[in-house]
Amino acid sequence: MERLMIFIDAEYVIQKIKDFGDSRTHIRLKDIQWNNLIQWIINKRKLIRCYYYSAQLSEQENPKTYQEQKEYLKELKIKIPYFEVKLGRLVYINNIWIQKGLDIKIALDMFSKAVTNQYDVAALVSGDSDFVEVIYEIKERYGKCVELYTFDYAIHDSLKLCADKHIVINDQIAKLHRFWY
Repeated sequence: MERLMIFIDAEYVIQKIKDFGDSRTHIRLKDIQWNNLIQWIINKRKLIRCYYYSAQLSEQENPKTYQEQKEYLKELKIKIPYFEVKLGRLVYINNIWIQKGLDIKIALDMFSKAVTNQYDVAALVSGDSDFVEVIYEIKERYGKCVELYTFDYAIHDSLKLCADKHIVINDQIAKLHRFWY
């Protein structure tokens, strides 16, 4: 049985699932059913671990949203088996908050776990072409399979082509497997 690790760029997933909503259906963060998405990716394989990457909100800027995020992530960790949360940081640049350090955390985890033979298949849920080089290294150097899960076809060709398998999650798949309530 294939050993699977899942690496989720949480903000990418959150934004794409929210985009599935319309004027009648407003999808909120608490509506997202992470376990259903994870189970759909697992299929009939053995999940070793699922990593969820997000940026930690600022306690100083907004203690209420910081506490809400802390409780939300704690609830996910309790409800979903083999689930780990990895947090980057937010930096305020030109009047907007920007995530920092998440792509490198994902790439390092994918690579280091391939080096130590902790998985056979890596499932990356992201649309960021910054992962192209690490995907090639994992495949070529360590013989691992890499599946790419995105929410649209409009991603850079280099990312589509480097993965062994590219699976597009459209709104029909998301609704059928109840990725949100």
